[in-house]
Amino acid sequence: METKPAIAPQLQTDDFKTFIQLLVDKFQPVKLICFSKISTSIDAIGCFIGEQSDRRHHYFILMVTASNTRIEHEVQDYANTHYTGGLITILAHGEQTIREAVQANSKFFISVLTTGKMIYSREGIVLTDDSLLFIPTHVATKAKKHLYHRIPHAVGFLKGSTECLADENFNVCTFMLHQAVEQCLIALIRVHIAYRSDIHNLRRLINLCSCFSKEPGQCLLQGGTEDERLLNLLAKSYSSA
Repeated sequence: METKPAIAPQLQTDDFKTFIQLLVDKFQPVKLICFSKISTSIDAIGCFIGEQSDRRHHYFILMVTASNTRIEHEVQDYANTHYTGGLITILAHGEQTIREAVQANSKFFISVLTTGKMIYSREGIVLTDDSLLFIPTHVATKAKKHLYHRIPHAVGFLKGSTECLADENFNVCTFMLHQAVEQCLIALIRVHIAYRSDIHNLRRLINLCSCFSKEPGQCLLQGGTEDERLLNLLAKSYSSA
């Protein structure tokens, strides 16, 4: 099979290459596949600031591990700490788990394996496998099923938070608001990219949504420090309510 360099040419920014090497050294993955990349650029020029340019990247990576033991949270924390060129959202799954998902006609994993950009492989980079075929049987039916399963949960948590607010039970109210937002984000992810998320961290869910839409993030973070403060309260309520 044709081989490629350790990092695909279109992803060769110095800070990204450095981070990938750190990631490989620490976690020893089998493969790393980039399934989306969002780049934003801000250019400024003026009489008093000179010419300035800032380019930021948000990479979305599937890490394939030899073991089925989930290390996703540890890997994501490591990425948040060590990558400074923007954002990296990482999903980590074992080889066996992915193999079983592909056999079960998983739209997400088949799409990533056939169209994603391979950026690292333990055996040397190989071209993505275009022999896999997603069979779009009952796609709309499945999407509606997941949507109609999650949204009633979100509505229930929202109603519960209203009752807790009226009773001045503020901690539980915030926790229920967290659950309402979480259910909505999980539903969006399942419907749009057919990924079954078990993530509870709202920021991570918002970041994952970014691979198909900016709107969930814009809804919760419209700019300003007050939005950040409220989202921090909401995110922390899952474990500290």
